[in-house]
Amino acid sequence: MKVHLIRSQGYSVEDFNNVLNLLRKHRGSIEYVPSEPIILPESETEITYLDKKAFEKKDTRMMYSMSESRSFFEKKITFPHSVPVLTWDQLFSVCVKFRTDNDIDPKDHVMLLSDIDNTHNWFGGIDSSLKNYFIHTNNWRHYLGSSIDDRFPISYVIAAWLLRSLMYRSQSEIFDNLHTTPRGCLMDLCMDKTEIILKMRTGDICEDCMQAIADRDVNLSYVRQLIEIIDGLRENILFRQRSSILMQNSRMEIRGLNKNIFLTELGDLQINLNPKEKALYLLYLNHPEGITRSYLVDHKSELRSYYAILCSQPSNKMIDQAVERLTDIIDNNMNEVMARIRAKFKIAVGEEQAKDYSIVSTPEGTHKILLNRELIRFLN
Repeated sequence: MKVHLIRSQGYSVEDFNNVLNLLRKHRGSIEYVPSEPIILPESETEITYLDKKAFEKKDTRMMYSMSESRSFFEKKITFPHSVPVLTWDQLFSVCVKFRTDNDIDPKDHVMLLSDIDNTHNWFGGIDSSLKNYFIHTNNWRHYLGSSIDDRFPISYVIAAWLLRSLMYRSQSEIFDNLHTTPRGCLMDLCMDKTEIILKMRTGDICEDCMQAIADRDVNLSYVRQLIEIIDGLRENILFRQRSSILMQNSRMEIRGLNKNIFLTELGDLQINLNPKEKALYLLYLNHPEGITRSYLVDHKSELRSYYAILCSQPSNKMIDQAVERLTDIIDNNMNEVMARIRAKFKIAVGEEQAKDYSIVSTPEGTHKILLNRELIRFLN
């Protein structure tokens, strides 16, 4: 089974790739296929939420009408809060157009990851074909706080809708079987959108829903893969929430010629450093004793070797200039690069644990990475 993941232009490629990597970590019969960015239709409607309570509620009126008619750090939200929205039909039309333009097999699934809100304020939706979906990618930190990376709930919603499409024969049947009272099950409606954390923490499928899976006689390899994704998300969410209290750091793997950095126990979360940031980071990883700022120039050759491998600069002169700026004690470039590295780890693991992963200053006057080197592995 192929699932084509398409992203709206406003959803960053970095975040999109993090979701894709997380889904692909659990291998099986379902293949996730990325696409080029999609330009969404222009919104002609705006919704104003007068207060926090209204913003956190789903509009379920469409559920019943459909049943009858069809077989970063994000900015804190203040109220009143107005947002442009697209209708469900507009979002599904993007999926249909993608199918036509790319000659997609009718049996394949198409999921639009949209940064634009939808008229009924749902996390995601499915059309009557049970093959087209939208997933809303914004506002997760409002509902879940900063302790959970956005890609976890987005991946959960993707897996949940795919599993629902296997469990039931129609859109109306899915809606009729959603649990209005939360059970910690993937079929919970979550009228109060903050309740989604309950089912993500349990990673559960209730007895009634397990029976629905059995009754449908669906392909168990699909079900197994989707349940593995849900279970993996649960483990990663709990690890992240507990690690800040237990001060337990994730293992780090640095892979391939590009030296891409992954935190394996946080769902293989990739830390997307640019070549200059990565070169400086690799230098400090290789020197657990730390390097004093004034002696960084003594490591210019090693730093240059990392940067030359990682960057796409067209000439040696440009490489030399970049390294010269980093090691020049008068230039502030090194501090700027270190600050960007800290910011990226802060988003990934939280403020406290970022201190172990980042390049930090010590009372002795050196800069170093505090992370236990036994947690770090290099893979070719």
